[in-house]
Amino acid sequence: MVCRKGAAHQPDASADGNKGGNTVKVWLYYRLSRDEDIELNSLMNQRKILLDYAEQKSYEVLGESFDDNVSGMHFNRDGINKIYEIVENKAIDAILVKDLSRLGRHRTQTALFIDYLNEHNVRVLSVTENIDTGNENDDLIVGFKGLINDVYAKDISRKARAGFRQKQKEGLIMIAPFGYFKDKNTKQVVIVEEAAEIVRMIFRHYVDGRGLKAVAKILNDGGYPTPAYFQRKLLNKRSPCTWPEIAKRGIWINTTIKRILKDEIYTGTLINHKTESVNAGKSIKLIPPEEQIRHENFVPAIITRELWEQAQFLLKDRPESNVRAGKQKIHRYISLIKCEDCGRNLTVKRRMWNGAERIEYVCTSYHRYGREYCTPHRINESALDNLIFDELINIKSMADRNWQTIEKQVKDWTMQKSNVERQVQRLSDKISNLELEIEKILMERISDKPNADRYDRMIEKREQDVRKARDRIESYRDMDAAFKKKRLESKKGIELLDEIIANGGVSDAHLRMLVDRIIITDVDGTLDIEICLKAAFLQHYDIYDDFMTLIDRTMEMQPITDRHWYEPMEEMPLPHLDAM
Repeated sequence: MVCRKGAAHQPDASADGNKGGNTVKVWLYYRLSRDEDIELNSLMNQRKILLDYAEQKSYEVLGESFDDNVSGMHFNRDGINKIYEIVENKAIDAILVKDLSRLGRHRTQTALFIDYLNEHNVRVLSVTENIDTGNENDDLIVGFKGLINDVYAKDISRKARAGFRQKQKEGLIMIAPFGYFKDKNTKQVVIVEEAAEIVRMIFRHYVDGRGLKAVAKILNDGGYPTPAYFQRKLLNKRSPCTWPEIAKRGIWINTTIKRILKDEIYTGTLINHKTESVNAGKSIKLIPPEEQIRHENFVPAIITRELWEQAQFLLKDRPESNVRAGKQKIHRYISLIKCEDCGRNLTVKRRMWNGAERIEYVCTSYHRYGREYCTPHRINESALDNLIFDELINIKSMADRNWQTIEKQVKDWTMQKSNVERQVQRLSDKISNLELEIEKILMERISDKPNADRYDRMIEKREQDVRKARDRIESYRDMDAAFKKKRLESKKGIELLDEIIANGGVSDAHLRMLVDRIIITDVDGTLDIEICLKAAFLQHYDIYDDFMTLIDRTMEMQPITDRHWYEPMEEMPLPHLDAM
């Protein structure tokens, strides 16, 4: 809106800033941020003050711009951008603001903007402060006001962050994620069952071996509503005008699927303080997981923790394994089976056998270039399934033995826990006494400089004793934590094996979690199969003939990687409490 005021008289140029008797052309600018008194600083109130001042001074108002609910700590504002346009066109002589803080609160950026205006012969007139940036006598006041505004803005920002952080510590959900709804009156977060079932479907399809693109295609083909649909339905929230038309039609895309899969809130756990704004909100800093604020069981869970962990494993493992999902279900052993003879992975072949389709894996070199480059190394998927399942049954008995050993060690450790605590206290007292002795020796060393070397040896001996005592205390604490960790890992491994055995087979997700690689060697027409697990399980070598009949099996204990749920555990000697 452009307002024009007729001049009733022509005031003196030195008094009101008119240039050479011509009417001064001004632009009105007003701003309101979130942290201010709405009554005193409302946009309409600011506008009225500026219009009254322009009328009083007989200025010609060429136009106006404003910013509502926008911080003054940055200059990327619509109202400021309009000022740039009008200044470049050389259409105005001055900008009217209620006070300089309306123009901006960032000291440096505000000063740069004022310098830009001065270069274009445009002044800033602060109505309530009686400041004219075109007047050299006001330069000191402008700088001082800029400093005050900058300090004020940063102080408000610190207070706002502290208040927001406290809310995050108590548990804060601004907008409920897809699958949930937050009641504005009760502040309760409840499950939206229609959306929650879509979330469960996404996790199930992904864990069952489908990629992000395949899951999105299933949802689009089934006509399932998108998160944008539920935002419009539940929150009356419209899609931004900058979104592409395909997004407004409610199309599932890969990034939406991935965002849902990575969100831990679907297990009931709320995580606050994931990011933090820096540089006056101009950039975002990611917060390390250990510094984030976690709230377990904060909302009703839509999926189980186990299902979420499987999805996280696959999200990380598939890119690392170079698994290409495409629009179809991922074959179970893709990227897991390797030909020892040529070094290539095995590829998938679908064959009809006795009227039924079966999935086989053959050497990629043989498949592409023929027998002169490599042999088929052909193996049936069902044979591998049976082989791995049988092996896990054998491992289960080993896991049970490990559990009994761990339980006995935990029991023995618990019985000696009180003795350990007394020993830790004795070691702490010893450290205190040694440190006092070191201080006394230092004082004697000062008065007996000729024998300084002897005192240095006495100090070094006591410092060594202090280090040994502290190491012993730390070893006790580490041992307690090690027992707890080992017991938890062993229990988790047994529960996983029980679940697999109860289901009668290994799921795609469990297969990827358990198997590190499968190496196949052709030895005179027989297959030598080496299965390496990601845990310290048994690594076995099986030899099969062309009809997949087991000829020979050898086993040996061999840890494959450091990642494991359990392993054969040696007897861990308990500490000798009278060692010191």
